[in-house]
Amino acid sequence: MNILFMPKLLPCEDIIGGPILICHRIRNLSSMGHKITLIAPVYTEADRKDKSLEPFCEKIIRVDSIRERSQDEVETLYKRLNRPRVFLTGDGGYTEGIEDALKLTLKEKHFDAIIAEYSMMGQYIEANYNLIPADTTAIISVHECYTKAFELRAAKGEDISEDTIKELFNYEFKMYDTADKILTLTREDADILINHAPNLKKKIRVVPHGVDTAFYTPPKKKSWERSTKNILYLGNFQHYPNVDAVKNFINHCWAKILQEVPDAKFYAIGFNPPKELLDLRCDNIIVREGGDNGNVRRFYWNSDVFVAPIELGTGFRGKLLEAKACALPAVATRLATFGMNPVNGKDMFVADDYNVFSEYVVRLLKDAELRKKIGMNALARAKKFDHKHAAEKLERVLKEGKGR
Repeated sequence: MNILFMPKLLPCEDIIGGPILICHRIRNLSSMGHKITLIAPVYTEADRKDKSLEPFCEKIIRVDSIRERSQDEVETLYKRLNRPRVFLTGDGGYTEGIEDALKLTLKEKHFDAIIAEYSMMGQYIEANYNLIPADTTAIISVHECYTKAFELRAAKGEDISEDTIKELFNYEFKMYDTADKILTLTREDADILINHAPNLKKKIRVVPHGVDTAFYTPPKKKSWERSTKNILYLGNFQHYPNVDAVKNFINHCWAKILQEVPDAKFYAIGFNPPKELLDLRCDNIIVREGGDNGNVRRFYWNSDVFVAPIELGTGFRGKLLEAKACALPAVATRLATFGMNPVNGKDMFVADDYNVFSEYVVRLLKDAELRKKIGMNALARAKKFDHKHAAEKLERVLKEGKGR
């Protein structure tokens, strides 16, 4: 099959989060014999020079894009395109060059499927659906339902009006209605979309996240008895739910944990940490940049507990799979575990009450046998989520064509 991918970031293993998933989707589909074309925005010189996907793509079209737009620029686009402002801002927001590249590519080559990775990129399918051949399957891969994300943010107290959410809902679900197929990463995300728009049920397919179990492994000389007292959170901090998660842990858990384990340290590692997190740094709270795989794997190896106190956003947390594949015990909120169906106390601990959450962390820091039990069960669970299995599921969906 000829497949066109359109992600909101250049797929790369050196960026924490969704770009890793897309990178592996492309690599595995290519290894299955499919021919891949990629249209992606580029923001940095590193993006322009990156060659990691060239062996797996017939063609890569890089479109120079901008991270941020001024308010005036956003308002001008808002009036011209009549799309919610969240679809027009930088970091994956509307880029005319992406649309031009799509139109030109559709003229030059026939595709069996077009996959817009992230709902943000669905705007190009919605706006150009009339240019897509009748026998090409137009797919939007939903990493997060934006309407639900805004509803969660508003419920937590953020100043987001009902009109803003209504406008977002109307446009977002108009996009989904245009597409031939919708991919979600979890059954929970599929249910969110169906609850908002029951008519989408027949076109939704769940294609899970994955983990590279050949790379993310326990350290060769794993010592369960040796306790670092290191607690880890990992995330792309340009995605605000990751910032919120770090603040949740520090505000609601940290003092309780230090009372029981005074020498504990908390590491918040990820791409582009903002000033509000950097300002929280002290002797036992370390906030710093960390994006490349080798660096990230070492953080998993050098920690005793992974935490995911996530209250915002939807989708699948690939970082939890990476931690599990490294046999690192985890404590998470229920929202963070979407798509994993964990058994509390077996392959991880799950709690929405932060007092209970903190108690689980303390137990793991103090009890080597418990860390070993949870860590080994987590490792076995992670192996069921290898990227190859996810790619095989995606291939089956692609071969369905437009059929529902």
